[in-house]
Amino acid sequence: MRFLFVGTRSLVILLTVCMIGLSACQPVTPVATEPAAPAPAQPTEITVFAPSALAEATKLLGAGFEATQPDVKVLFEIGHTPTQRTQIEEGATPDVLMTAGRADIDALVEKNLVTADQIKGLARNQLILILPPGNAANIAAPADLARPGVRLLIAAPDLPVGMATQKLLENLSAAVAPDFKEKALANVVSNELGVKPIVSKISLGEADAGIVYLTDAVAAPALATLPIPPEANVTVAFMLAPLAGTANPDLANAFVAYVLSDEAQAMLQAQGFLPAKP
Repeated sequence: MRFLFVGTRSLVILLTVCMIGLSACQPVTPVATEPAAPAPAQPTEITVFAPSALAEATKLLGAGFEATQPDVKVLFEIGHTPTQRTQIEEGATPDVLMTAGRADIDALVEKNLVTADQIKGLARNQLILILPPGNAANIAAPADLARPGVRLLIAAPDLPVGMATQKLLENLSAAVAPDFKEKALANVVSNELGVKPIVSKISLGEADAGIVYLTDAVAAPALATLPIPPEANVTVAFMLAPLAGTANPDLANAFVAYVLSDEAQAMLQAQGFLPAKP
């Protein structure tokens, strides 16, 4: 009888090979995996064109509307109404347009870009004089704007607030002196592209007086103000409407309805706007 002697190392190798062979014959149990979580839905976005006079108000209006529509994001583009009208005429596609004044939104109606019966009154605004802290020029009445040496800031005449300013100066000419407007315009050191630069420069003392919207004065409490006689003041109506070609007509109409709600109107009036209807 012959005996086969296997060394310890060889035995270990042999056993390992056998175990591998046996495991290869065992059925493979699939590993359970958790299903992938669905990607969160992206919020629907609507775009609103708005004038610079509504820049602060839009923050509140946007947040208020989004609270009622959790899956909606409102994107505001702030600019000058005449420029935004031109952008729409050239192909820009906001869902809603807010304007300072009626002329530009009416021009879009003529090109079938806005439907006339969907235009709504948003709010109204009036003009006021702002003065730098200390009022070094001692301006005590609107008539002082025509005094020699006074440095006056007004908005560019092609803007809605600029048009209102020109009308205001005409009204004051009837109340103060026939040549008031001519003399006041001679004191203008800059025609600004909006009211925000006027507020900024008056705050820095770069001019003696500026004509802005009442709401701009409310937002800059450090500045002194001088009211304008009601019979001479000019009211600017702010309008809004969904665009005729909006891709989100239901949301655009919902946003318009929210802006006209009591909640949103209270926000606007807290910032100095007047109700849309007298």
